[in-house]
Amino acid sequence: MKSNHAGLIVVPVALLAAVGCGRERVPPRSLLDARMDYMRAQDGIAMQLDPADVHEADVALERAEKAWRDAPGDAKTADLALLADRKALIALSHAETMKANRDAEQAAHALEAARAAQLQAAQGQLSRTEQALGATQMQLQQQQQAAAAQQQRLAQVESNLREARETISKIASVKDDDRGMVITLQGEVLFNTGKSDLKAAALAKLDEIADALKDKEQPIAVYGYTDNVGTHENNMDLSQRRADAVRSYLVSKGIPQDLVTAQGKGPDFPITDNQSVEGRAQNRRVEIVVRPKR
Repeated sequence: MKSNHAGLIVVPVALLAAVGCGRERVPPRSLLDARMDYMRAQDGIAMQLDPADVHEADVALERAEKAWRDAPGDAKTADLALLADRKALIALSHAETMKANRDAEQAAHALEAARAAQLQAAQGQLSRTEQALGATQMQLQQQQQAAAAQQQRLAQVESNLREARETISKIASVKDDDRGMVITLQGEVLFNTGKSDLKAAALAKLDEIADALKDKEQPIAVYGYTDNVGTHENNMDLSQRRADAVRSYLVSKGIPQDLVTAQGKGPDFPITDNQSVEGRAQNRRVEIVVRPKR
């Protein structure tokens, strides 16, 4: 079976190198993991013992990569990457299980041959072989448990993020980029002009966001942005205070403080032109980035 994924390991490196000059899109971590796990399956015993599962993983990876090329910001793209990674991990797990079963059968055949050749000498060998068989079965059980736990973890991650996205998308803009899931709130919604105290109306939105993200155990970064009106120094200070205010409120609502960071970006990263009132309003924003676990 010939795969279209030859040389995938070097692709992310090239993409990362191009970000600084061409601002090309960088594949999300979930897609990189899917590529790596597929290569492990293709180059290992999974291709020999379980080619059908490897083929399924290959098809799933091609779908995920096509989705990323066509619609990198679509939520379905991240889901397809997670699915591709899970299929690659399943292929690896199934192959290890088949190998363990084959090893167990070979050990049993060796035992029968030894008993037929010399029963008395085989008694000691039988005991040792039975111990080896028990160890193999224990290893097989551990592998099966690990595979089941991995599948359950992936399913739970998918479910948690899907539920959080559905809740938050009703009150804020939600998209995915190379940093993770990005929740954007306009500055006017959260703060009065030039201030960093949260508006009363903003607290309800942040309450819903905190409830959706609580107990997900995902690292979160809060970024504050301003337009280019005023001095750069004042804008940097204001954006930092606004990011700190949102972080403090999320922590007060139960998100562990060690999972949340805050950083002011000032006017340096506008998303549109600052020449118009509308453009400056869009640039005054706070982004809450839910990063994937490393």
